[in-house]
Amino acid sequence: MLSILAALGLCLATWKILQGGWRGQSGLQVTGLEASSGVVAVLAVAAAVYFWGFLYGIALIVAVVVHEFGHVAAYRVCGHADARFRLIPLMGGVAISDSTPAQADREFFITLMGPAINLAPMALCLAAAEVIFTARFTTELPYQLGSYLFVQGMVLAALNFFNLLPLWPLDGGKMTQRLVYTFAPSLTRQVSIAMMLLAVGLCLLTQSLFLLFFVLMSWPGLMQAESRLGALRPLPPKRALLALAAYLATAAAFFMGGHPLLLGFI
Repeated sequence: MLSILAALGLCLATWKILQGGWRGQSGLQVTGLEASSGVVAVLAVAAAVYFWGFLYGIALIVAVVVHEFGHVAAYRVCGHADARFRLIPLMGGVAISDSTPAQADREFFITLMGPAINLAPMALCLAAAEVIFTARFTTELPYQLGSYLFVQGMVLAALNFFNLLPLWPLDGGKMTQRLVYTFAPSLTRQVSIAMMLLAVGLCLLTQSLFLLFFVLMSWPGLMQAESRLGALRPLPPKRALLALAAYLATAAAFFMGGHPLLLGFI
């Protein structure tokens, strides 16, 4: 029960941190309702279920939606009321705003909150699953619900831990690039290239040709992001240390929550 209370406290903290970001220009808006958006969303769900099975496919789609909405809510907190996202089949999703953040700390906050918003639902899913599995029920339905919650919590943790790895073009790569530019600006180009080479190597090691194509296509974005670093007001040293601590703590929490699933890929 203490784990449930802790998870609910984390949910409340997340709600407060993103207060002002839950509603868009047209209320609780996630994306437009035009027909093309609906078709793409259906294709994304169908592709996930086909490749990963129903349970893990649905859990993956939920994780992607929550992740992208974290970016959107953070955008809105920073004054980008137009922020929205779309699902992309086999690639996840993308958060969109018609303007870019004017300050480095806001950009870092927007990038971090994509993964970080998942901490609360991850903790709640795993805590609820534990309570269900330790209770005594006379029917199978509660245990089936517990199985789904456990899988959902693990997928939320594993997906977002992977997203926080210092690889380009993952969120972890973007935050690493910003932090390197803050603490050791002369090493930014070398670290940026190293992150992309590591991503290419991982794709080749796992024979993920589709992901390799995606990584290679992100090369212009890497150069564009590097050119933007000097255009933003830099992170003050103390704030940069807090940003680094938040990044590492978030990654560690996701590893703790999803390590059984993550270790299964090793």
